[in-house]
Amino acid sequence: MNKSIVGIDLGTSSVKVLQRYANGTMIKAKAKYDNISPASWWKAICEALAKIRLQDISAIGLTSQVGTYIVNDTDVIAWNGGVGTEELEQIKHTYSVDTFMREISMPHPSIISYPIPRIKYITSHYVDVKRICMPKDFICEKLTGNYVTDPYSWRGLAHLEKKDYSEFFLNELGIDRKMLPQILDVTNVAGYTRRVQLGGRFLRSGIPVYVGLNDYYAGLLGMGIYQTGDMFDVTGTSEHIGILEKSIDIDTKLVSGPYLRENVHYGVTASSGASLTLGLKQMNFDRLDMDVIRKNNPPIFLPYLNGERAPIWDADARGLFFGINKGCTKEDMAYAAMEGVVFSLYHIYETMGCPKAEQIKVAGGAAVYNTLNQLKADMFGIPVAVLEENDTSALGAVLTAAIGAGWYDSMEAAIAAACKVKEVIFPSYEYKEWMNKRYNIYKELYPAVKMQYQMLKEINT
Repeated sequence: MNKSIVGIDLGTSSVKVLQRYANGTMIKAKAKYDNISPASWWKAICEALAKIRLQDISAIGLTSQVGTYIVNDTDVIAWNGGVGTEELEQIKHTYSVDTFMREISMPHPSIISYPIPRIKYITSHYVDVKRICMPKDFICEKLTGNYVTDPYSWRGLAHLEKKDYSEFFLNELGIDRKMLPQILDVTNVAGYTRRVQLGGRFLRSGIPVYVGLNDYYAGLLGMGIYQTGDMFDVTGTSEHIGILEKSIDIDTKLVSGPYLRENVHYGVTASSGASLTLGLKQMNFDRLDMDVIRKNNPPIFLPYLNGERAPIWDADARGLFFGINKGCTKEDMAYAAMEGVVFSLYHIYETMGCPKAEQIKVAGGAAVYNTLNQLKADMFGIPVAVLEENDTSALGAVLTAAIGAGWYDSMEAAIAAACKVKEVIFPSYEYKEWMNKRYNIYKELYPAVKMQYQMLKEINT
């Protein structure tokens, strides 16, 4: 019988399942869920699993979105929910960076969906809280009956080197660790499958299920990001850009903390996916003629359609086209939307200190747009490497299970076997000077209209 390993990735709108065989052959399946609820997630997981070769499964790896919390097995606070702002301000004024480094092995970022602000909100707004978990923990329990998680999904409450929750912050939050899932290492067996009905088929019992990682870290692993100096750009609803470093930057305005054997330093946009969608509605990016665009003097775009995270941290910011002229075309607007996303990433890169890298590995839905990748290469002055496999979080889930199951004896061996580069796009430098001048204007726009964003919010509330 052919043996395969399956990775289950519960994303922000759908479930992706990737089945990988020892020879590298892969089968993919996907199912959208109807609403944000445990029952809907499980239904979609069952629908996706029913589309693959169940008889060939020898192991399962898990990953999912984080920052989404399930309270008492029913109520869900989604990762993009607005709650936790006041709690974040409280904890950042109450505890020092030294305390966070001692207890959670990293500075606490300005992100409300991290565990401490969210749990603080939950305990003050819910009555009789008995259990709090994340989607991956829920999936694990449904498959195996075991209430298990990994330390990286709970970064911000777990010490990532000790691989355990901070006893200090558990006491500060007033919660018992039994309310939370047990932490195991990412390549450990979380449990074994129970027999699961999948329509007219079933998932057999006894298949080992491995703990896995959060979707972001699983995505990095699936991209082959593992060595110091590895730089990445993960596109999607939001966009993560960062690099692996030897040490944690305790003074960063971004996020810096442990990742497997290294430390990851990165920033996250809030609206890159929505901004690219706006541009895609205008025309296909790959048909843009840069010479024509440049002559047309296109507008400059702030891609803050859903607010912005790093590096300005303003949920009230909104999109802005600046410099529209009477000859502006839909192609110009499409270019501006795409360029604005690249500028937002470069703004984060500057905040990181413009670290040196041999290449930027890019993955996610927007990695298929060659013109966008070329703009990134030109703006950063660094080659952009496009990967063969784009569902990198699901692949990362496969790899954690494959290592745990003994298919590979190390992370390096797993990456070498599974994480391949399809194409490398090199900087042309043709438009670098022009883009730099536009970028300088871009950076001055947000401070100039920051007050007006707040005024706009007050009108709409």
